[in-house]
Amino acid sequence: MLNGILNTDYFILLAALLLIAGVVTAKFPTRLGVPALVLFILVGMLAGSDGIGFIYFDNAKYAQLIGIVALVIILFEGGLQTKWSTVKPVMGPSLSLATIGVLITSSVVAAAAKFILDVTWLEAFLFGAIVGSTDAAAVFAVLKGVNLRERLGSTLEAESGTNDPMAVFLTITFIQLLMTDQPNYLLLFGSFF
Repeated sequence: MLNGILNTDYFILLAALLLIAGVVTAKFPTRLGVPALVLFILVGMLAGSDGIGFIYFDNAKYAQLIGIVALVIILFEGGLQTKWSTVKPVMGPSLSLATIGVLITSSVVAAAAKFILDVTWLEAFLFGAIVGSTDAAAVFAVLKGVNLRERLGSTLEAESGTNDPMAVFLTITFIQLLMTDQPNYLLLFGSFF
């Protein structure tokens, strides 16, 4: 019984400390010139098992669930604040950046991974596909409060919100190519469309 109470007290104290750290972290980014997202990641790393060790978390299933819910909330909030009248004129450039730009970025990262990590080309392209897209949450957080021309800001917001499907397609494609002995390239090409 006492152990359960101590665990509950420990959880409440930890949650309160993290909330206080979040509030304090949200106040400093403008003064430091750093996006709030970077400071939140830093607080999480310090509180985790690689930092002072307050939180030890090794459940991949729950981590994925928390990440998906957070991504849905972030994209929903970004979508609510994005006006269709500002996105409509930049759909062409943003979609080309979201597809061709991700391909180019993935290829550059793949070439670097091939020569730096000495892996096969398929593994290198998998590395490139994983990091090939910009994170919508990071772009929304960085662009909030930055003085950019409206067209450029709208292009970046629309591109970061639409490039994830291309990165997911490339990642799944290269995983599939790595796992099968006789890949069907025509089927992979068709699944893109």
